[in-house]
Amino acid sequence: MSVATYMHRWFVSLLLTIYYSILVLVMFVTTYLKNPFSNPWALKLKLEPPTCLTDPKYGVHKYTKVNNIKLHYVESGDPSKPLMIFIHGFPELWYSWRHQIVEFQKDYWCVAFDMRGYGDSERPDGVSSYKLQLLIDDVRDLVKHLGREKCIIVAHDWGSLVACRFRDVYPDMVSGLAILAGCSREAFCEEIWNNPEQRKKSWYVFMFQAPALAEKMMQMNNMSVFDKTLLRAGCDSVTQQDVEAYKYWFGKQHTMTPPVNYYRANFEYTLPEKPRSSAKIPFLAIHPENDFYLNATLHDRMKNEYECIETTILKDCGHFCQQQEPAKVNQLIRDFLAKNNL
Repeated sequence: MSVATYMHRWFVSLLLTIYYSILVLVMFVTTYLKNPFSNPWALKLKLEPPTCLTDPKYGVHKYTKVNNIKLHYVESGDPSKPLMIFIHGFPELWYSWRHQIVEFQKDYWCVAFDMRGYGDSERPDGVSSYKLQLLIDDVRDLVKHLGREKCIIVAHDWGSLVACRFRDVYPDMVSGLAILAGCSREAFCEEIWNNPEQRKKSWYVFMFQAPALAEKMMQMNNMSVFDKTLLRAGCDSVTQQDVEAYKYWFGKQHTMTPPVNYYRANFEYTLPEKPRSSAKIPFLAIHPENDFYLNATLHDRMKNEYECIETTILKDCGHFCQQQEPAKVNQLIRDFLAKNNL
């Protein structure tokens, strides 16, 4: 990339960060003026977790030390069967895979973990603690801790960036990969800088670069962002109790900054050219038709990166598809696994 292009992207990024930060500040002021005697950041904290978080049907809660941090994970199924690792997105937890755990635990050894900085996993300090290389090394060490050399990975959103990079760096450890509402970091970087529609959808990525604002925005009105993004009329696969499970963890002190630091640590103006991979690793990419955050055109860029990739559009579904449309998602994954004898 030329210096001129780099400087142009830096300048555009700066302007967008300032612009969206001002919009968020205006929202803060408007909220205050509507009711100056209330505190929109007052959180209704709960000392005890919702019972759904400890429901034994999802498995056994365990901890391990990997890559110099403590990870929390939930294990379910027969350890003699193929290992299926679930990697969640933002702002989620292991719990976002509850429907998939119940579906696949009969045939696979299912392990869903809280990524570093999330849930009951350790929250290392500093933005640099959330660099992508550290995230994929967490997965590598977890697989090794579980006594396996290979695994099937199912990932969503930010977890997809981790999963794709893991597949690139440690291909011998991946039997198969299915990503939902996600992409590789290279595809996202190209799309955000070359597609104005994706750049507009990614407004929050720029706003997150500003200090403190993202955390404040996410915590407003008793973290109503979870109600707005997860609950859907006529959808019974996400309940109010499920939403409370997220609020339980993200309502704790200092729990919102580490997830936002994923964006701060890995924001890129450019990335090295990535050679097309011909490795015969089965790869399924599912894009929800009504995704407000990601364009379907990301799949076109992914096809330039991976020779062995199958892409599909999930009709009438939004970004949090594995929770809101679990039956559709589970069937797509099952078909993919059966097709590739995984």
